[in-house]
Amino acid sequence: MNKLWACGLMALLLGGCSSQMSFPFDDFHLPTSVAATDNTELLEWLQLSHRIMQSGEAERQQEMARLQQAQASNELVLALWLSHPKANLAQRQQAQQLFSKALPGVNTRLQQFFALHQAYNQELITFNRVVTDRQQQINTLTRKLNELATIDEQINERRYQENGQ
Repeated sequence: MNKLWACGLMALLLGGCSSQMSFPFDDFHLPTSVAATDNTELLEWLQLSHRIMQSGEAERQQEMARLQQAQASNELVLALWLSHPKANLAQRQQAQQLFSKALPGVNTRLQQFFALHQAYNQELITFNRVVTDRQQQINTLTRKLNELATIDEQINERRYQENGQ
């Protein structure tokens, strides 16, 4: 009988170990009100970012002018508008300054979001510099090629004149 009791007790213990707990562990991580607030703010920034990316040139210029003239303008909103993919180099550099200035004042989740925009913007600045450097190299080589073509023409003219005489 002892063996039977021991086997029964062991079966109950093992069965209890494999059963699922009914404790909701997800509730212990963050209060739902804090998580919902962070997500709402992040969602609003994502929607603004989407609106900026979908905007046309006229709307973008108008919005940037309005934000720059406003007394209490939000620097991060202006930085997003200035970092549009079609922005020029000066606008991108201004956006980088605004991001650097305003980023320490926002929460961690938003810092990550804006850090992505800032990194993207920096990559486009770097790309723009590379394109400018390459264009200068192309212009230099084109000028040299034209000089060589002129020299070649002069040599050919002299040969033609020498053969003609």
